[in-house]
Amino acid sequence: MHQNTVSPLPSGSGTIASFEGGRGLAALFVALFHFGHDANALSVVRNGYLFVDLFFVISGFVICSAYSTRLETAGDLRSFLIRRFGRLFPLLVFSTALYVLAKNLLVWAKQAAITRGLGGQFERSDFAGYLFPGLGEVVSTLTLTHGMGIFDRLILNPVSWSISTEFYAYVLFAAVCLAFSGAARLAVYVVLSASGLAATIWASLHVHDCLQAGKCFDITYDFGFARCVGSFFLGALTYHFSRLVRLNANELQAVGLTGLVALFFVAEAWPMLVFASPLLFALLVFSVSQDTGFAASMLKSKPFQVLGQRSYSVYMMHPILMIFVEPFARRTQGTVLIAVVVVAYLAILLLVSGWTYKFIEDPLRKWFNRIAGDRRQSRVAMQS
Repeated sequence: MHQNTVSPLPSGSGTIASFEGGRGLAALFVALFHFGHDANALSVVRNGYLFVDLFFVISGFVICSAYSTRLETAGDLRSFLIRRFGRLFPLLVFSTALYVLAKNLLVWAKQAAITRGLGGQFERSDFAGYLFPGLGEVVSTLTLTHGMGIFDRLILNPVSWSISTEFYAYVLFAAVCLAFSGAARLAVYVVLSASGLAATIWASLHVHDCLQAGKCFDITYDFGFARCVGSFFLGALTYHFSRLVRLNANELQAVGLTGLVALFFVAEAWPMLVFASPLLFALLVFSVSQDTGFAASMLKSKPFQVLGQRSYSVYMMHPILMIFVEPFARRTQGTVLIAVVVVAYLAILLLVSGWTYKFIEDPLRKWFNRIAGDRRQSRVAMQS
């Protein structure tokens, strides 16, 4: 997933611009991965699903750095959850409703074409029925529980499973902060991260048989929460490690990027190595956490910052765009034409994500933040 715009450091200590660019890059690779077709000729795109774990690691780092010392009372918990809910929920609901509408609009358009004698251009695989969400799907989406293993498939907007799991990783993080402190809290982080990653590896091997089926670690609707918890709390541990250890940014970034590129190239031949991807992402997050080094300089550049600002919208809106692009892309032949379609797809996606950021994400996030702030201020006034 999912992304956060809270300051990665406690109030007054600045932000880590590299994380914004990192989220943007991750969203871009996930969007290219779901484009499929011949764009997947690049190994980094074929394995683009792994970048969801980069979202989780960054999120764990950011949330831990911003809130680990600010969650002490039930009032703090309410404010935290309102802010986190407000960050995720509005675009989740908007994109899901739009996804259902777009699916049904395409079915209607195909049926209208058939009525006019134009159906010969469609393949049998093009003919899907109307999408009518069941009550359980609606309720689970509104409660952000749809990615918590209660369905045997991805439902509605297929990428939103990670938004569900991330929200409940926030809840778990807050509970740990309220219940533990100091070394005990760090020990719980270690147990949660190790348990989550171990469960994900087990599910990959024994439930999804990834050594035969491929795409190890591509765990979503069933054990997605374990995947999220493993990488999220790895990010939290990375934050604490970054406070204790000085780093040589350029060397670590070179090692992390080299390792990640090598992993992508050998993933098909040695799929078990994919299980190391969260650790490589944690290394990269650690290496740019001081906003220095060559990779950090790239991620802090204007294009990556704009992409990062829109990364949640890019992530949530690209399945909607793919509803219309995928049938066309499937019929496109030739490297040049495919490249043109990919560029057009990304350009439209960036344009649309700019709109949803401006009119959905940003204003509604601020509205929820004001509610959380008002509650906190009211509580302080009553205590004074």
